[in-house]
Amino acid sequence: MKKEKSGQTILNKIEKSPDIPNLVARQIIELIASGKLKPGDKLPSEHDMTKNFGISRISLREAMKLLEAKGYIESHGRRGKFVKYQSGPALESTIEEIISVDHEKIWELLSVRRIIDSEAARMAAQHATKAQIALLKKFKSECEKLGVPNLVNTKEGGKLYARLYNDLADATSNTIFAHLMKLISSLLKGALPYSRQKLMAVPGVSEIFYNQHVKILAAIEKGDARAAGEATIEHIDWLEKTLKKILK
Repeated sequence: MKKEKSGQTILNKIEKSPDIPNLVARQIIELIASGKLKPGDKLPSEHDMTKNFGISRISLREAMKLLEAKGYIESHGRRGKFVKYQSGPALESTIEEIISVDHEKIWELLSVRRIIDSEAARMAAQHATKAQIALLKKFKSECEKLGVPNLVNTKEGGKLYARLYNDLADATSNTIFAHLMKLISSLLKGALPYSRQKLMAVPGVSEIFYNQHVKILAAIEKGDARAAGEATIEHIDWLEKTLKKILK
């Protein structure tokens, strides 16, 4: 699915299948994932879509209902269907599906984390209270209680990882930054199941995760902002390098 120079959307013909609505929805998700369809953009008319997809109105309407239920589009009555502006839980689901359709989007996600998380670590090293540092250090003891090898390959480990970054946001002692970081983190949760599933195949991945974060926490406890930021970037860089090897 792509656009002509004039801006007219070109739809790929759908082969005969018992699952036509899902195939139509997937094409539209791919267009959103690629950025060719943006929030607020209007979808082609029902007439144009049925003609270009080569499907019935019934199948098309089922596809539209599916996309609307998942939060990708919204109906504006006679004005037509539009790509929806996403927020909250709906966006978490959207991010997960977009990444599953277009794996390249994971690199955009990691670019966001590289900026946000490293700055949070620097700020925490400069401003965290003793109580906040003690809370951050609980990550180490809780991982050991769970079993370090279970950090990546269990849901409990995933929760510990997510909680650490939530506590890290608070440790910046900047309420605005913490609020923004938590908001962004909540939106990025949609990608965590995908990343964790891929990383589980890497030998010793949980131990690597554990050691990387112990290094980050040690720098924060010492008040070394530079080392804390660099250690966080090292973790994100490792994630990117490792995932690229897996996806190849």
